[in-house]
Amino acid sequence: MKKKIILASGSPRRIEMMKKNGYDPLVFPAQIDEVLPEGIGMRDAVMFLSLKKALWVEERIQEDAVIIAADTVVYKDGILGKPADREDAKRMLEAIKNTGHYVTTGVTIIDTVTGIKKVFCDVTEVFCKNYSQTELNAYLDSREPYDKAGAYAIQGIFRKYIDHYNGSFDNVVGFPWELIAPELEKMLKE
Repeated sequence: MKKKIILASGSPRRIEMMKKNGYDPLVFPAQIDEVLPEGIGMRDAVMFLSLKKALWVEERIQEDAVIIAADTVVYKDGILGKPADREDAKRMLEAIKNTGHYVTTGVTIIDTVTGIKKVFCDVTEVFCKNYSQTELNAYLDSREPYDKAGAYAIQGIFRKYIDHYNGSFDNVVGFPWELIAPELEKMLKE
C-alpha cells in the first residue's frame, strides 16, 4: 500500500515544488504559534518550528502517511521572519541591502506508521545588491514581500536585487529539495 504524503504547509512554493518533483501531497497547513524560545539560534529555530508543525498535523490525522513540514527564516543580526506590516518589511529589506545574510530552512519528515522522525536544516548565504529608496518603495508596493521570511522572494521580482548566493536556491525559496528528496524516498520505502 502506498503511503499518503501530507504537506503541513499551505505555501504555494512548497506545493509547486512537490508537484514539480512528481508528488501530489494532501495539503494540511499547521496552525501553530510560531513563538520561539528566547535566545534560540537560526538553525535550531527552523528545526524547532518545522517539528512543531509536523507534530501538530500528526496529532490531527488518523492515517498512515508521511508528513512533511518546513519553516524558513532569514538571519541578519537576528532572525527575520515574515514581516508584520510595510514598516517591518522596510526594516528587513534595509538590513539586507548591499550586504550578505543567511536563509535557513528547517524540515521535518515523520512516518506515522513507523514513528521515524527526521529533522534537518539547510543554510544558504545570500548577497543583495544596493537598491534605492525608490526601488525599495516600488517593491514594498507589490504584494510579494508580505508572506515571505525576510520580506523577499528570490524567485520573484526581488531576484534582480540578488547579487549572488552560496548554497541551495531551493532552500532560499523555502524547501531544500536536494536534501528532502532522499529522506522522503527512504520514508516512502520503509
